[in-house]
Amino acid sequence: MIKTGLFDQSHLSTLKKAVDVYASRHKVTAENIANIETRGYRSQKLVFEEMLNGADSRLQGAKTQPGHLSLGRSEIGSTEYEVKDSASQFDNGVNNVDIDNEMTDLATNDLTYRLATRLLSMRYTMLRGGIKGTMR
Repeated sequence: MIKTGLFDQSHLSTLKKAVDVYASRHKVTAENIANIETRGYRSQKLVFEEMLNGADSRLQGAKTQPGHLSLGRSEIGSTEYEVKDSASQFDNGVNNVDIDNEMTDLATNDLTYRLATRLLSMRYTMLRGGIKGTMR
């Protein structure tokens, strides 16, 4: 199997995971904004980058036989995210949702989501062009 150049699929799984994480982060942030006036609501945040960094720091074991178990670092596609209560000490009089912070997070997440989807679209366009033979 070709692992370099046009048919390298490692970037595809990374971009697909990024799109999934950004879409989920958008839902969490939108839920925080929707509950701005809900008494006792605790804001939440999606944790992924910290878990990904932890997965990358471990050594990777080599599988020499199909029956071997995976050791150490996992693929980015199998790294899961977690939704946790925010540790924010902000108090708006009703709960701990900081609307300014949430709107900033929403805008930042929107930009990164758009970038990831654009890159994913470009990658599929390259593959389609390679299959059709229209690559320059």
